[in-house]
Amino acid sequence: MAKRNVGIVGDGATDRLVFLKLATIILSGGINQVELRRQNIRDAIDRYWKDASTKNEYFFPSKPAITLRNSIIRVLTGAFADFQGEIGAFSNQDILLLNTDSERHLQMPDDYFKEWAFCVQKIITAGIEMFYHLKAREGYPCEYLPLILSISAFPSTEILIAAAKGINTIYGKKAGELKQVLYGTTDLSTLRDEEFEEKALKYITPENINSIFKKIPESRILIQSLSIGKMG
Repeated sequence: MAKRNVGIVGDGATDRLVFLKLATIILSGGINQVELRRQNIRDAIDRYWKDASTKNEYFFPSKPAITLRNSIIRVLTGAFADFQGEIGAFSNQDILLLNTDSERHLQMPDDYFKEWAFCVQKIITAGIEMFYHLKAREGYPCEYLPLILSISAFPSTEILIAAAKGINTIYGKKAGELKQVLYGTTDLSTLRDEEFEEKALKYITPENINSIFKKIPESRILIQSLSIGKMG
């Protein structure tokens, strides 16, 4: 069976590794990973928080929401081109995964559904829908476009690892605090590959993905969408 191409956009190397492992486990292998290192939405998310919180305007038709959506479209355009350059022609079996750290923490899981938090993922989804609209206008048929999935974790990708490890006190912590709890450092570049495997990646298992799904609301659409594409 041919390998499924999975292109990953993330804030950094460790984030890409986490989502590669997550996709590999859910899809039961058969993955050709493509790291799209030139693209990320880190600056766009930071700018959105600054502008939206100043004006208390988080969703459309506010300028911060429109600006973030347009940034998503630009990043997807670049990622699409880089991904296509690596693999050649797309099929709708390929996956382009866009992830970023929100850098905002929640006090409890239900806080994800408050407008200020919930809007971020909806704006990203709007950017994806507009990107598909543009590609359709360019003449791309659906079977030659990848499935685009996204997640913005609160406060960061570490929340998924904490859930997988069964840590109960994962909410109410900033990104740096979570990193310290999980890795004993806030600078992940100091971790050797084998340390990151031991402290993070090895906990992403089929059983622990259920724990992530249960505890982390923002993970659920991504996990369910990947599950549809399970091979074998």
